[in-house]
Amino acid sequence: MIAFKNNRPLLQNGYCVFSDYDLAWLVNVLQEAAESAGTTLPFKEEIAAGVLQYLENNCPLHAVPLDYLFDRMRSLLNHIGLPLIATHLRKQTPPIDIELDTLAEEAPLPLFFYTELRRRMDNLRDKGLTNYHFSGMARCSFALGDRRRACPTQRRALAELNAYLLQTQA
Repeated sequence: MIAFKNNRPLLQNGYCVFSDYDLAWLVNVLQEAAESAGTTLPFKEEIAAGVLQYLENNCPLHAVPLDYLFDRMRSLLNHIGLPLIATHLRKQTPPIDIELDTLAEEAPLPLFFYTELRRRMDNLRDKGLTNYHFSGMARCSFALGDRRRACPTQRRALAELNAYLLQTQA
């Protein structure tokens, strides 16, 4: 097995520090800016790769404030002739992973599970973190339905979980 050192600096937003961000997040940020500007951005992958390349190879800082990163990205977009997209670029944090299966193991009853999930999401929102990635949904639905394999109860628990997550994201 070969391991490569991650040379990316940490991203900092207030007291929160992010080390797990990738090309897909930067592409998504650029895509959202283009959509809100009402235009297309055909080379968003290349622009995001350039930003990531700068962060990995040329950035002298160990921790980059998120405001600074987005200001530099706006400057880059203006420099390459995309001022409309630059004005619509919105500062956002990389997605925070919420492990639903671990949470379901800690609080296996649906009432306690959803209460704890709401509390954790509110806590993250209070810190300014609003972009989430939910993992372990299938295993979570097994735990909430108290099942070992797929059945109507497990599928119902999964549907309820999906509906709840869609409602809280809106």
